[in-house]
Amino acid sequence: MKKSAKDSFVRLFCSIKFVVTLLALIILTIISGTLIPQGALAQAYSARYGERFYRVLSFLRLTDVYHSWWFIGLVFFLWLSLLTCTLRQVKTWKKSLASLIAHLGLLIIIVGSLVTCIFGHTGFLVVYKGHSQDTFITAGNTLKPLGFRIYLDDFEIEWYDATRSHIKDYRSKAVILDGSGRPVFAKIIKVNHPLSFKGYTLCQASYDEKHGLWTGLQVSKDPGVQIVYAGFIFLNIGVIFIVSGKSKHK
Repeated sequence: MKKSAKDSFVRLFCSIKFVVTLLALIILTIISGTLIPQGALAQAYSARYGERFYRVLSFLRLTDVYHSWWFIGLVFFLWLSLLTCTLRQVKTWKKSLASLIAHLGLLIIIVGSLVTCIFGHTGFLVVYKGHSQDTFITAGNTLKPLGFRIYLDDFEIEWYDATRSHIKDYRSKAVILDGSGRPVFAKIIKVNHPLSFKGYTLCQASYDEKHGLWTGLQVSKDPGVQIVYAGFIFLNIGVIFIVSGKSKHK
């Protein structure tokens, strides 16, 4: 790369306007991911938005924005911008070690996010009482194996009173089975009390309102979460050093 082209690249990726634009687009994407349910079944989107609008959402990957190629691209360019700025600052690392640690933390956090976006999964599965399931439907409407089997031993609904007009809680008594069908462990899945196994998290999402014969579980796999945690450790250390350094100079 010629020096002029290299300088132009550095100026672009270190410019405030470029970074602010990336952050604005990422924030808008996150807002859309909050307003539009992610990882639901195609039938649910069609019923809520209509078949034609669902096709538009599906084409733009707005039903699974965090795994879309364009969102991954935005996050990658943000990482590249931060890396470029950090490398420029390495020349003065003795004077700004705390800042470099904080930048390193942000870089690690973004790497963890990219790992989840590329290799993570979100989806949904339905399992009937007395039966088991070993696959789930992704947000892209494809069938994926769990790598284990989940058996629904029972499903219970708890009511506030005898009139059964308002539900207090609902829970799935699930059992994880190994390849030969033997139970590995049992877990009661409730709202805010998910089941975690082999990197997957299964959350209580829906159920058979009429007869209570099946339960619907939200499935997610987040392989980058540990990397993100490590990044936050570096970021916090850097921020602490920056704040303590400023306090000493007062």
